[in-house]
Amino acid sequence: MSVDDNEGGDKRLKDIERRINAMQQETQKGDQPSQSALPKGMGAIMGRVATELVAGVIVGAFIGWALDKWLGTSPLFLLVLFFLGAISGMLNVWRIFTGRGLAAGYFDEHKRSSDTDKERERNE
Repeated sequence: MSVDDNEGGDKRLKDIERRINAMQQETQKGDQPSQSALPKGMGAIMGRVATELVAGVIVGAFIGWALDKWLGTSPLFLLVLFFLGAISGMLNVWRIFTGRGLAAGYFDEHKRSSDTDKERERNE
């Protein structure tokens, strides 16, 4: 074995290590959820918005109707819970578009990412 073989092997080894590090960084970036965690594609977002709005209204109205039947009242609970369901549906839509509360640990991840951003700014 000559010195040239050794240098060539070292260069190849460094090149392999560099490529492995690059692949690991790409994988880590892909594994991290986005900050908003919104579904990909406009159709998925529109479907989720429609589902949240309709489900809130239907569930609220059904529970109100059931309470009215059980207690023998006029549509008092139906109206109150209908509007509460509509409000909760709108709140869920707001949460979808702002990215709040969509995934477990969202706020922890957001805090960690903002901490690393602040650290980068200090280092620059």
